Amino acid sequence: MKMLLAIGTMSLLFIPALPEESAQQRTIQGRWVAELNYWNDAAWVHLELRTEIDGDRVHHGNSFRPGELAGLDLRSNRQGTVSFELRREAGTIVFQGEQDGDDARGEFVWTGSDAFLASMAGLGYRSISEREQFSMTLQDVTTGFVTAMRDRGYADLSKRDLIRMRIHDVSPEFVDGMADAGYPDLPAAELVRFRIHGVSPEFVAEMREAGYAGLSADDLRRARIHGVSPEYVAEMTAAGLSRMSFDALVRMRIHGVDSDFISDMAELGYTDLSANELRRARIHGVSAEFVHEMSEAGFDHLSMDDLVQMRIHGMSPGFISGMAEMGYADLSFGTLRQMRIHGVSGEFIREMADAGYEDIPADLLIRMRIHGVDADFVQELADHNFTGLSADDLVEAKIHSGWWRGRSR
Repeated sequence: MKMLLAIGTMSLLFIPALPEESAQQRTIQGRWVAELNYWNDAAWVHLELRTEIDGDRVHHGNSFRPGELAGLDLRSNRQGTVSFELRREAGTIVFQGEQDGDDARGEFVWTGSDAFLASMAGLGYRSISEREQFSMTLQDVTTGFVTAMRDRGYADLSKRDLIRMRIHDVSPEFVDGMADAGYPDLPAAELVRFRIHGVSPEFVAEMREAGYAGLSADDLRRARIHGVSPEYVAEMTAAGLSRMSFDALVRMRIHGVDSDFISDMAELGYTDLSANELRRARIHGVSAEFVHEMSEAGFDHLSMDDLVQMRIHGMSPGFISGMAEMGYADLSFGTLRQMRIHGVSGEFIREMADAGYEDIPADLLIRMRIHGVDADFVQELADHNFTGLSADDLVEAKIHSGWWRGRSR
């Protein structure tokens, strides 16, 4: 299996075709670094090449199975000089350098194959630039690959398409597998996206067995991107959420609804919640911890919608206890929500108390905030000799604002 760590690779893929060169064989020189990595319990040699082509700095990064680079054995942890080659139809790269344990570095020389250029010209790919041929060497673009893809209906692939397909391991076998799975004639770009996101014939079959057949190419990619797997479907089914639409599954997964969250809610008495209720709870941060906190604040047995509303409007345990400390204990859920919606805060209550208005009922505090009555308004009235007004009078004065201006008691 070939992998690519595509650092700087995209700069290679947007190169305009250059005119065909003379018969002089193409060569490129540069520097290389190799290191031993492990991925999925398998050893890989990550090889980076740096060079300059047509005045541009070029950086390629590829990973190889150790046996693909005959003459380089980083698993040996040896010290000393190394020499190895990478032979491909498009060209050959000769590496010379020094190994220091499980990494090595040195210089390379790439020599392009004239025979490859001639064969590709016969397939319609004329004017392959030196830079493109170098990239085709590293990604192992072959005439056999071009022919095989043409046999499957891909006769108009660009040079960029060929390179990207090899980078992401879009093979003829992969194309056949997706066609057999019900996805024939996919655009080249879609095949590449499938490989990038891990859409495979096996994944299609597993999703079909899980009850989701006939998904579009876009749906398959969305499933992989957001982690909607057959295992997740089974998890939701076991939690009592079966036969959901695919879009509902994706939304659930995006917002982190999993079996642990469903179980936590059930233990708190929130059983048989719908997919939409669970999703809204996760979106707005209703957690088991929040439910416990609200219970300790005196709010037991709230509906899920009430809990969501509390989170939306910032009705935290701190807000509730703060109101209680200021003399507003045992308020109903609805009153507290209105206080938060209209901005009745501890600061507002203290300012009104300093202005001479203490122990105002909660519903009147809400009316004052709705109509914009504050300490500044009280002072403005006082400046016009309107003092000693009741809280209700203040609200009426604000509603009919202006009648008292120019007047005095």
